[in-house]
Amino acid sequence: MRKASETKWFRLRVACALGVLILLAFELSGHRNWFVVLLQSLLIVGIIVTSALDLWDLRRRPAVPGPPSA
Repeated sequence: MRKASETKWFRLRVACALGVLILLAFELSGHRNWFVVLLQSLLIVGIIVTSALDLWDLRRRPAVPGPPSA
């Protein structure tokens, strides 16, 4: 079962972030070329897009009834 606080696009965003970090380590080892930079850029755009989709989904989600937060 899915946690209430977990958002729909969270796992994809984490995968994109890990991809960026792996490519950053590859780039810092001296293997910088246009393909690595392009792939990093696409993954960063993926992080931004999935964040926006999660915010949009959270705003559409109906409020869960329960006790008020303190």
